[in-house]
Amino acid sequence: MLGPRPTPVQPAYRTGSTYTGVDESVVGCKPGIVKTVVKVDEGVYKTREVKLTLRYGGYDPDTYDGADGLVLSLTLPAKWLDGGVPIRRLRDAFIGHYRKKRPSARLAAAADEEWGLAIKDESMLLFSKKRLDDDADLTKALYDRQEVYAMTAWDWEDHEAKLAELRKAVVDDLAHTMRHVMHEPESIAPVVSRAQILPGATFVVLAGWYKQQCVLVTPEHTIADLKAYLHHKNGPRMPMEALDIGLRTADDSIEVLDGALTLQQVYEQSIA
Repeated sequence: MLGPRPTPVQPAYRTGSTYTGVDESVVGCKPGIVKTVVKVDEGVYKTREVKLTLRYGGYDPDTYDGADGLVLSLTLPAKWLDGGVPIRRLRDAFIGHYRKKRPSARLAAAADEEWGLAIKDESMLLFSKKRLDDDADLTKALYDRQEVYAMTAWDWEDHEAKLAELRKAVVDDLAHTMRHVMHEPESIAPVVSRAQILPGATFVVLAGWYKQQCVLVTPEHTIADLKAYLHHKNGPRMPMEALDIGLRTADDSIEVLDGALTLQQVYEQSIA
C-alpha cells in the first residue's frame, strides 16, 4: 500500500516566473566600437575594418521561410568609427540596399519610420531581441562582427506574441516542477571521493552543457529534485525554467523526463 504523498518542499532559493536564463555568449560581448589604426608597413597605416551583419527575416530569421529575407555584410565607413553617427544611418543604409534587392516585397514599400533595428538580448530564447534607439550612437550601441536585425511593427507584434506563448509554457512547466520538488537540494550530494562509492548506494551521472558529474541520491528523489539541486548549486547560470533532464534511449536520442518521475521510476523505465 502506498503511503501519503510527500509535501513539496518550499525552496528558500530564487525561482523566477518569466526568467529564462542568461545567454552568456551574448552577455560576454560588450557594446563599443573603437577606431583602431594599425601599421601595415613603414610609414603606411590602415584603419582596421569593422563589419556588421544586417538581416531581415521576420521576428526570427533562423526559422523564417519567406522569400523576402535578406542578409547583408556591411563594412562600416572609417569616418563612422569616430563616433557620433546615429543608428538611423545604419538603418537607412540597409533600407536602400533592401529596396534594390527586394523591390516587390511588403517591407520595401514600408515608410522609413516603420523600419527599426534590433539586436539579440540576454535571454536564452534565441529569437528574443531588443530594439535599438534610432538616435543612439552606433559606436556605443554595437560591437564589431555583431548581427543586427531589421524589424517592422508587424514583426514586433509576432515577436511579442511568440514571447507571450513561450513565457506561459515556461511558467506552467516551472509550476509543475516546483510541485514535485520533494527534497531539499542539500539531500543530493556530489561524489568527490572514493569513500562515497559504497555497495547499495544510488548514483546518477549527469552529463551535459560543459561538464559531467556524479551525485549521490535515493530512489525516492524526483527529476524535479535534480533540477532544484542543479539550480541551487549553479544559481542563475542554471535557472529552473531553462533546465531539462533527459534519458538517452536505445536509438541514441534523448527523451526529456517529466519532473514528477522518481529516480526509481526512471530506472525501471530505462531497463524496460
